[in-house]
Amino acid sequence: MKNEMENKVLTVVSKLAMGTAKKTANSACVFLGYQPKLPQSVNKLKKF
Repeated sequence: MKNEMENKVLTVVSKLAMGTAKKTANSACVFLGYQPKLPQSVNKLKKF
């Protein structure tokens, strides 16, 4: 029972993280000064 719930929570968290990474890869910083470098794996998610 505990394992099932844990798997569901981890699945939801991983889907949220992937969605956030895709959104971040395709956007720019709104401030003028600084935008941190993205990891190479996130750069692969960019839409050209």
